[in-house]
Amino acid sequence: MPATGISATLTDAIRLKRQAEKSDMSEHFDDSYEFPELRDNPLDAVQQALEQGDNETALELAETCLEENPFDVEALNYCAVAASNLGDHAKALMLYRKALRFDPGNGALHHNFGVLLERLGRYQEAYDHFWRSLELQPDFPEAYVNLGNVLDEMGRTHEALQMYRRALKRLPQAPDIYYNIGYALNRIGQFAEAMEFFERALALKPEDPAALNGYGFALANQGRDEEALVWYQRALEQADTANYHYNLGLSLRRLGREQEALQAFDRAIERHPDFFEALIERAIQLSHQDRFEEALADLNRAEQLDPESSEPAFYRSMVLERWGRLPEALREIERCLERDPDFGMARNNRGNLLLKLGRLDEALACFDALLAESSDLAVAHYNRACVMARKRQVREAVRSLEQAIAREPGFLRDALVDPDFDPIRQRPTFQALLQRK
Repeated sequence: MPATGISATLTDAIRLKRQAEKSDMSEHFDDSYEFPELRDNPLDAVQQALEQGDNETALELAETCLEENPFDVEALNYCAVAASNLGDHAKALMLYRKALRFDPGNGALHHNFGVLLERLGRYQEAYDHFWRSLELQPDFPEAYVNLGNVLDEMGRTHEALQMYRRALKRLPQAPDIYYNIGYALNRIGQFAEAMEFFERALALKPEDPAALNGYGFALANQGRDEEALVWYQRALEQADTANYHYNLGLSLRRLGREQEALQAFDRAIERHPDFFEALIERAIQLSHQDRFEEALADLNRAEQLDPESSEPAFYRSMVLERWGRLPEALREIERCLERDPDFGMARNNRGNLLLKLGRLDEALACFDALLAESSDLAVAHYNRACVMARKRQVREAVRSLEQAIAREPGFLRDALVDPDFDPIRQRPTFQALLQRK
């Protein structure tokens, strides 16, 4: 029987899982966004076209207005919105800048410019314009929401929550704000509280798919995957969205329903072929079915999507290890560590591969380095015990195994059948450890 050791895999808590998109309040034209002076003027037709989704007509009409009055700030705003909706972001950026030169104290313009900048991933600039919008219009709830969204994207989720709560004071019946608070609470691991806000969102907007999905996500992260399935299915009945299939697949996988999980990941990728996380998860499921070539193809595609990520190489190493191609697996885990030298699980897995290849001194150096940084890594203690057992150093093996079991009792069960311990299995010290436990 080959040596085993314990390889680590990424968990849902470590890898970022998508739950759903945040709800934003962009430059859609409802009462909150009207310039009061536009009523009963030629730009009404532009606004109507935007509300109907006819952006080409809106752009043409707004440009006609600008030919007659090139300094009309409202026309510049509408023209920018239409251009942005049509994907001409460069033109929209130019128009917003021009409008703000003419009217720098216009809070709605700052807000709409911020929406575009957020869409383009220019979060600091978006933050600056949303903040300026609120300085000019402190009771502008939509700006609080979008400022919260930007803060969340910048990793400042606690501050984002403050913005959402300020928006909620001004729009207490807005289901999207309750949803965004729930989403943010999910992001910071406050799942029980998140459920309360999703419930309030659903009370105002029954069967909203994003809130249904968010509620399921909160349940799943409290170990209630069976219940989460119901909510994901309800979300999918309302919107056949890749994220919802993906989250469904995660819960199915945790419940051990691997074929159904694979099918859910298939559906997610059918709807979103460039879904990085779904490609990773499908590769894992395929490898469990010994469909190694398909798994590697998914990981290769994921690496094309994000060449800087260490994850494709990490999982490629695990697939190759499972396939029995240990030297290639070692090369892949070393590629992973070139991208992320501090990736603890990858460092552990490198040691485990060296152990399996019989390079015991190098393996021991890996585990000792990990334990020097954190003595609480149960898997590193266990794998160190495996090395020492292979070296027939009984006392050191027993001492390391005791440390592993103290931190994670399940390692005792692993040690009972792990062939790495065969060289010392009949030694009295090792038998005494098994009997004590």
